[in-house]
Amino acid sequence: MELPLSIEELIHELDEPNLNGWKLFAQTSDVKVYRKIDDENKGIQYKCYSHIPDVTPDIFYKVALDVDYRLVWDKYLKEGKIINDGEKEGVYWEMIMPLFIDNRDYTFTQKHDEYDIGNRHFYYVRTHCEPFTNVPPRKKIVRIENCQSQTLLCSDGAKGLRSIFIYYEDPRGSIPKALWTWAAKFGVPIYAKLTHNACLAYPNWIKDKQTKLPDVTENDIDSSAESAAAILTTNDYDNIHEK
Repeated sequence: MELPLSIEELIHELDEPNLNGWKLFAQTSDVKVYRKIDDENKGIQYKCYSHIPDVTPDIFYKVALDVDYRLVWDKYLKEGKIINDGEKEGVYWEMIMPLFIDNRDYTFTQKHDEYDIGNRHFYYVRTHCEPFTNVPPRKKIVRIENCQSQTLLCSDGAKGLRSIFIYYEDPRGSIPKALWTWAAKFGVPIYAKLTHNACLAYPNWIKDKQTKLPDVTENDIDSSAESAAAILTTNDYDNIHEK
């Protein structure tokens, strides 16, 4: 899959998922994540399909773009800020990695827009890693230099949303098998719950920045999600640059 996809191609992926060559990586009641290994470019691609029945797409869209709020709800984000390099504006993130793995950081540009196509209103976000000369790499943090993503959201026709998120990254080095297992079993379900809680709390947080959000831990992941993930993680670890 060559990114970026056009808006029309993303809509088609949302309505009629093309999963040929993709393998299910993790799932919750609201989210399914598929993965494909790009052996030629040593990268990993993900497709994430979501149906969240109690969050509207406009709220999710605002949460996705609010860097200050992300520092409140995303416990894996150690640092996040708007950065500038001349006329170029972007975002800096440092992500906390589990299992004693070196943190990753990113400098990326972000574009977003809204579209009316047919009888539906779509929200679109694209990110693309780019160097910022005034934000050099840091010691003991792995700078991810090649990654990009696209997100498309629309209403589910009721009070919720449907979305597709496509992501590509060159992880720059070998990834321990234990991390893949943790990500499928706990990482994706925890992040899905964190994001869901953040969307539900966002209207109150806008009014009162002291609003507290509940934490999500491994103990909060239901047994059915764990069982499904445990099966998934045994299926495919070939060619993933493991240690």
